[in-house]
Amino acid sequence: MLATSTRPKRFKAAAAVVSVLACLGMVSGCSSTPAAEDEKVSLRFNWWGSDARHAQTQKAIDLFEAAHPNISVQPEFSNFTDYFNKLSTGAASRDLPDVMQMTDPYMYSYIDNGQLVDLKEHSDVLPTGDFAETSLAGTQIDGGLYGIPSGESGFGMAVNPALFEKAGVALPDDSTWSWDDFKETSVAISKALPEVAGTSITMDEQTMNLWLRQHGEDYWKNNGSEIGFTAETAASWWEFVRDLRDSGGTRSVEAELESASVALEQSDLAMGKKAMTLISVNQLGNLEKASGQEFKLFMLPGEKQFKAEGGWTKPGIYYSIASNSEHPKEAAMLIDFLTNSPEAGEVLKFDRGIPSNTKVLEALKPSLTSVESRVAEYGTRVNELDAPPYAIPHPKAGAVLINAVKRLSQEVVFDRLTPKQAADQLIVEVQAAM
Repeated sequence: MLATSTRPKRFKAAAAVVSVLACLGMVSGCSSTPAAEDEKVSLRFNWWGSDARHAQTQKAIDLFEAAHPNISVQPEFSNFTDYFNKLSTGAASRDLPDVMQMTDPYMYSYIDNGQLVDLKEHSDVLPTGDFAETSLAGTQIDGGLYGIPSGESGFGMAVNPALFEKAGVALPDDSTWSWDDFKETSVAISKALPEVAGTSITMDEQTMNLWLRQHGEDYWKNNGSEIGFTAETAASWWEFVRDLRDSGGTRSVEAELESASVALEQSDLAMGKKAMTLISVNQLGNLEKASGQEFKLFMLPGEKQFKAEGGWTKPGIYYSIASNSEHPKEAAMLIDFLTNSPEAGEVLKFDRGIPSNTKVLEALKPSLTSVESRVAEYGTRVNELDAPPYAIPHPKAGAVLINAVKRLSQEVVFDRLTPKQAADQLIVEVQAAM
């Protein structure tokens, strides 16, 4: 699904400088041999996520340490926003954790700056033969491999059938519903159940990207070297967001922003105060556990409304190794365990996506729960769409774009900018960062 990117020569130069400095002792991480079995090694492992993810990951760490008594793993975790703020600080001081979760677009600036290890250098302890090329393509840059995918995921509409039934509102046909259907359904729910919001005000960059892709555009084109969307299409998205805000099918802007800052398990959706909203589908199990209710996964609105389908599945989370790591081989061994071992797969399940390792997924199939089977089936439905591959972002402007969309969305919903003004400003800010 993801095409291999061609990066500017500055990336190769930066990576080479880091490699030379490492070997001179100015930056740690040049050793290619694992520590002796009696030599104690400590690895820092950093990730973001929910309480459920923290607990599952610690169990996997315990299994790894039992198999490798000389290696101890120090867990560090936080919420998504704090995670990348801390990572940026660590990168500036050459104090990144040995192993870290990564995701696009943020990871591309770390690759471009030579701050991640080429994992092909450790293929003896981290084989990738059981991963599809499409799963690895997103981090294969200039011949190197800078991240191993934890799992494939995508976005879907989590729908609470019990609230629909209580409201007397029929479930829409998700194979054909439009954005107008989505809005009208949300309004009907809110009118029938005043204490419940039909849906969320869609201020996230993922839904905007879906809209762009359905209009035959994307955030990026030509391997991230060019902006792939027009200001007109971006403005049309924000016009829809503003219409949704005014429809009566959502909570107030202030309430939406407050609820957006909490974990999914504590969200309005999990608490039965919202009938449907966009989620990363690998989080469905945690949502159902927190809510005590079964949800349906719907295809996203508009897939048959415009000129193209926009949905996608792809690796959402990768594991990478910092170039400042003093123990890159042992770090690679940890990633190997997390992604290649059925034992870890049984513990981590689908929390970080449907396992990208085909043999791990096959080993898990007999023990899949109902919710895990539904997530896998949803992924199959999305993959059957004739949608374009997910675009690789610009290494420096990718994160700028995401942050700008979130900030400008707030400017629009608070009426401080018109949709056209926000779209024009988005183009200017992204161009300035490239």
